Amino acid sequence: REARAHAAAAGPRYRSVLPYTQPEEWLDCGQCRDCFKPSFGYRPLESTQYALSLSNFDQLDETGRPLRFRFGFIASTDDHTSRPGTGYKQYERRKMTFATGLKYDLGLSPYGEMADPQRAQPASQSYLQPDGERVASFAYPGGIVAVHAAGRSREAIWQAMKARHVYGTSGPRILLWFDLLNGPDGRAPMGSEVAIGEAPRFEVRAAGAFEQLPGCPPTRLTSMLPERLEYLCAGECRNPSDVRHPITEIEVVRIRPQASPGEDPTGRIQDPWLRLACDPDPGGCVVRFQDDEFAETGRDSVYYVRALQEPTPAINGDNMRARRDAEGNTLSVDLCHGDTRTDFNDDCLAPNQERAWSSPIFIDYAAGASSPAKNSMTPKLP
Repeated sequence: REARAHAAAAGPRYRSVLPYTQPEEWLDCGQCRDCFKPSFGYRPLESTQYALSLSNFDQLDETGRPLRFRFGFIASTDDHTSRPGTGYKQYERRKMTFATGLKYDLGLSPYGEMADPQRAQPASQSYLQPDGERVASFAYPGGIVAVHAAGRSREAIWQAMKARHVYGTSGPRILLWFDLLNGPDGRAPMGSEVAIGEAPRFEVRAAGAFEQLPGCPPTRLTSMLPERLEYLCAGECRNPSDVRHPITEIEVVRIRPQASPGEDPTGRIQDPWLRLACDPDPGGCVVRFQDDEFAETGRDSVYYVRALQEPTPAINGDNMRARRDAEGNTLSVDLCHGDTRTDFNDDCLAPNQERAWSSPIFIDYAAGASSPAKNSMTPKLP
């Protein structure tokens, strides 16, 4: 009971209530086992999907609907090392990710002497990152943001971001379009807000990133000193071939926000709602689908898509590299440390499917009526 109370009060520092345990003893506690390149140490009720499922019935918008969050999606990794967009190649784990731990066992302890090391204690407020030794198994190269803009000027890019005409990728430069085909004004792109009274019909177009060639292209070799290039890129630059990785499938997520106060959230987030297979064509994938339940239920709905590439080796693709028995119970973990316990030449590669996430399309139900598609990015905060 004491341990549980201290852990509940500790928040993300729950492990420090038992400071003398080893990271391997916690096995894969805190890891999402069925998520793509997951975060580590999820906190309840803080996902974007959950936020999109909420409705604030105490405040109504100009149409009389409850206020809701209206997010666009980007993926811009910040690792404090001034190396954005490092996901073009999966190499040099300790340079291209934030897995840059100190030399192990420096003889330092933030906890001091304890009367009973086996007994739980209030969480330490030390400066050390909570669970840092296991977090290194979740350090990835950087994701990037993509923008559907009318031009390359700052103003054009900014306007596209304000309109939520944006999507994120896990690092590779995957191409993605997601459109509502039967909006009141015709085709409406990702990020749009639309009111219709019929089954929405959608189209997704996606093409995988170019396969990378080894080394650096000649333009890089002549644009900066070799020493500078080695420091920034460790000998490997973005060097695309003319062949793209195939997109293997499109996943569709449907979220139906609360229709009444206190509505049970069960079933409101459907992830995935649909899986649509793609032919293994390097030229890209085009799929169409519609939601016949939209008009039948009369519920406002939010849709977004994921485009999945063929499996390729990824840094920390298997995270804690857990060994499990036939029932799925975790027996042991092989952590990919950020310090000297894992060889600096070990990139901890494992197969994974890189992907892109579209911004949502927000569709309000309006029986027998239509309204112009809106493209304002500004979230309507409850």
